[in-house]
Amino acid sequence: MLVPICPEQLGGMPTPRTGEMLHGTGAQVLDEGLRIIAPENGEDVTRFHVQGARYALEIAEIVGARRAYLKGGSPSCDREGVAGEVLKRGGIKVIRVG
Repeated sequence: MLVPICPEQLGGMPTPRTGEMLHGTGAQVLDEGLRIIAPENGEDVTRFHVQGARYALEIAEIVGARRAYLKGGSPSCDREGVAGEVLKRGGIKVIRVG
């Protein structure tokens, strides 16, 4: 079963959203306080990414997921992004797509 989700939307970000980039890794966001800033308006959107990643893990646990296929290049969904890191730490195998 495939369960499509968007961690950024789950975390409260609008669609369409700003084009932020993660200059580092999800591990650095979680462990070192690295911030994710939206270049269009200078807003710190880190909280949306972290909250959405936690919701993504919760959904994965509810549905019994063992793997997650994440979009490469996203600050949240990339394997090295925030959601990727939270899912990996939760025991989910993360596979980068694209």
